Amino acid sequence: MAVVGVKLMKADTQRSQPTFQVHLPSDCRDCSVINDPVFLGENGREIYFHLRVPTDQPVVRHIRVDAGGVRVGAVIVEKDRIPFAIADGEVDFDLPVAPRARSSTVEVQTSLEWPGIVLRIEHAFPDRRGGKYAAGDFPVVQRAAALNLEFGLREAIRNLKLDREVMSRGLGKIHLMGFDTNNPLGHEDYPPHIHMILRWPHFAGSQAPHYYIGDQGRLLPGVSVTIDGLPYIQTTQIGKGAWVPAVDYLAETLYDTLITGDGGLTLRRGGESCTLEPLEAGDRGFAAGAAVHCGRGSDYRVRASDDTEHGEVRVLIEGRPAETYRYDVDTAVLLSAEPPLPGKPKPSEAPRQ
Repeated sequence: MAVVGVKLMKADTQRSQPTFQVHLPSDCRDCSVINDPVFLGENGREIYFHLRVPTDQPVVRHIRVDAGGVRVGAVIVEKDRIPFAIADGEVDFDLPVAPRARSSTVEVQTSLEWPGIVLRIEHAFPDRRGGKYAAGDFPVVQRAAALNLEFGLREAIRNLKLDREVMSRGLGKIHLMGFDTNNPLGHEDYPPHIHMILRWPHFAGSQAPHYYIGDQGRLLPGVSVTIDGLPYIQTTQIGKGAWVPAVDYLAETLYDTLITGDGGLTLRRGGESCTLEPLEAGDRGFAAGAAVHCGRGSDYRVRASDDTEHGEVRVLIEGRPAETYRYDVDTAVLLSAEPPLPGKPKPSEAPRQ
C-alpha cells in the first residue's frame, strides 16, 4: 500500500471551512481515506487529504470529491497538477499512484543545491499555518531570521572551504534548513529553529542540531541534537557556551559551532572561523540580515527575503549581483534560478501563480 496526498487548490483564497467529502471508486476495495486531522483538512488556499491505495496499479480512476461549494482551480498530487473535471458539482480525477516513503503534497519547501551544500527554504504562508503555529503571533521575525542565517552560513561554509572538503572526501553534504509553520504530516517543527547538518552519504546516523531562534531574531543559548533515521536515540542537550561538534561517518570532527553570548553563531574549522551576527542593531536580530565575519578581512553582508505572495526568494550580498529564486506558490517547486544553479538546466520561466 502507498499513501498519496491530494490538494484541491481554491480558485479564490479564503478560509471557508467546507464540509468536503471524498468518494472512492467501488472497484478499489482496498482504497481508503486516512481519517486523521493531520492528513486531511483545509486552509485559506486548499483542501487536502491523503489516501491509502494499493500499488499494483499505476492509476486509481474516478476519485470524486464534493468540495462543499468551493470553486476548485487545480488538483495537485505530490508536486504535479493533474487533469480534473467537474461533474454534478463534484471534482472528478484519476489518481496516479507512485510509491514513496512519505507524501510531499502538503510540504511547501524549496531546496537549492550547490556542490557540497543543500539549502532548504520552508515558505511561511500565514494562511497555511498549522500545528503549534496555528494560533497566536505568527513567527514572522523568526522565519526571516532563519532565512538570513541559512544564506549567511552558506557564505561561511564557502569561506572555510567546507563545501569542497565534504565533496572531495565523500563525506556527504551540508544541509541548511529552517522550520515549517504548516505542520506537514504532523511535523510541528516547534519552536522556531535552524539546522546545519553534516548529512552523511547514507542519511542515518547524521547529527541534526537544532539552533533555536528567539522572538527578537537572535539565537537562544543551548542546542538540541537528534540523530537522523534513529528516532529512539535520546536527544543530546548541549548547554550554553559549549561547542557543538559535527562528526562525520569516519568518527572525525569536521567542524564545530558555538552560539555566541549575543545570540550570534561561530562556525569553526580547525584554526579558522567565521562568526555571524545581526546586520543591524535593534530588536529584529537576524531578521534584518546577517553580517558574516571571517578571517583575513573576508566579510559578507547578507539580506534575504521570501515573498510568498508572488513566490520569489531574493538574496542580496553586498558587492554581488542579486540572486533570485522563483517558485510555484502551490507546490514550492523551483521555477527559475538566477544565477542558474550549478549542474542544473535552467528552469523554463513558467507563469507565476
